[in-house]
Amino acid sequence: MQKNNLKMEKCVVSKPYNPEEKCEQLVENIKLLCKERAISYYALAQKADISTSALHSMMTGKTKPYMYTVYKLCNALEIPISELLIDEECEEQEVLTFDELQMLAVYRQLSVGEKDLIHDVVKLLQGYEVKRK
Repeated sequence: MQKNNLKMEKCVVSKPYNPEEKCEQLVENIKLLCKERAISYYALAQKADISTSALHSMMTGKTKPYMYTVYKLCNALEIPISELLIDEECEEQEVLTFDELQMLAVYRQLSVGEKDLIHDVVKLLQGYEVKRK
């Protein structure tokens, strides 16, 4: 299994997506990131290697973005795609790293005795961290 540092989310969607609304949210997230980072749309288009007219059309809602364009924008903004595609229903849920998910999967397969040992080790580590500070 390939190891990566991407955060993974688990979310159950209770209703179908509204594509219009999702595109609007994506554009609003791009606008917010540009504002926070003081990046002009022109500079973003140049860095993402997309035309300024394509970005302008997307930002004004005249066109909808292709996933390819979204990936290019994420690369230009140096963010994971999940930051642009925030799902309000998932936003409040806990996000686990790949390593945490792997540890959880292993933990769930342990016997009760093995889990007790893990709990003891965690308690020892927590005490160790307090003493280090």
